[in-house]
Amino acid sequence: MDIYSDPQVTKWIDLGSRDTSIWQVQGRLQRYVELAERSHNSRRSWAVVQKDIGRVIGAIVLSDLPDLPDKRALSGEATADNLEADDLEADDLEADNLETTDTEEISHVEIGWHFRPASWGFGYATEAASCVMRHSFEHLGLPSLLAVSQPENVRSIAMMNRLGMRYDGITTRCYGGKPMLLYKITAADWQKRQDVNRS
Repeated sequence: MDIYSDPQVTKWIDLGSRDTSIWQVQGRLQRYVELAERSHNSRRSWAVVQKDIGRVIGAIVLSDLPDLPDKRALSGEATADNLEADDLEADDLEADNLETTDTEEISHVEIGWHFRPASWGFGYATEAASCVMRHSFEHLGLPSLLAVSQPENVRSIAMMNRLGMRYDGITTRCYGGKPMLLYKITAADWQKRQDVNRS
């Protein structure tokens, strides 16, 4: 309820619809579970618990970006060579910056975060998302992660920058065609950041 009933959070997700009862929150979480079961094992979510108060303060989510026409790409199995021309137009790839090079696998897995406003500004989201990035690259073997944001969501954009994600243009290929800022980090870029931080 702290997260999904707060308009400061929900204005950025689900077209602004907020939950006003515990039953609506339970329904939302059940939908997330059902999506996870249908999504090529790339959708996962983690509750973030603040230890000193023993309370859930947020969630980090890995999910398939919605509305993309080629579902093979969501599992990281598609490459530029095996995408059929009917699946994705070359112009769409160039315009929306979801293209790949010959050696880079396509991954349309998005990392996202939802936190209660009372927990904003303490670094909890950055810490939790960094752990999920590590899990994504080291254990799940994802070649890259994407994140999208509405242009007005300055907190989310700052978070993507803190995580080392690079701005990759504007896309209208997900979330019903709404123009979204697209950010990306590859496994190689993430590993370079880890090496720099260790040295």
